[in-house]
Amino acid sequence: SIPHLIAGNDLLGIAQTGTGKTAAFVLPILQELTAATNYQPKAGHPRALILAPTRELAIQIGDSIQVYSKFLSINSTTIFGGVSQNKQIAALIRGVDIVVATPGRLLDLYRQGHLKLKEVSSLVLDEADEMLDLGFLPDVEKIFTSTPKRSQTMLFSATMPGDILSLARRFMNQPVHIRTQVHE
Repeated sequence: SIPHLIAGNDLLGIAQTGTGKTAAFVLPILQELTAATNYQPKAGHPRALILAPTRELAIQIGDSIQVYSKFLSINSTTIFGGVSQNKQIAALIRGVDIVVATPGRLLDLYRQGHLKLKEVSSLVLDEADEMLDLGFLPDVEKIFTSTPKRSQTMLFSATMPGDILSLARRFMNQPVHIRTQVHE
């Protein structure tokens, strides 16, 4: 998937947990963000948005970004509900390149005006099948329609339900389909 993402293609990836999906989408995003020299993050205007269904997965992705970007000038934050939003708002005000978020809290901060999505150039929906099973489809659709149409879009899922294909058709531009299988 990495060569397709570096080339700027939208991507629909089907792979089981533990197959390296996070690296598959984070590394090309870091490549794109570091290629834009002299760019300073603007308050509340991330350039990459990664959506996850649970706070645990959002934290895990955020931790991976910290490891992968250790020697880069990339700022990221993780946003999820169940905790005070004050630190999350403070991070957005300082300016971040990448936001990893659960849809509910992301939309809360968006509606409050702390977050703008008009500069998002990379949009990732991780564990798309789980997000749709948990009833996030209306939130996901709102987020997709709030980002620029020119955004590179990546959907990753362990399975391919019809809802994911419908999302891909509506919000993706001729996505490359990648499927990996783990042989035990």
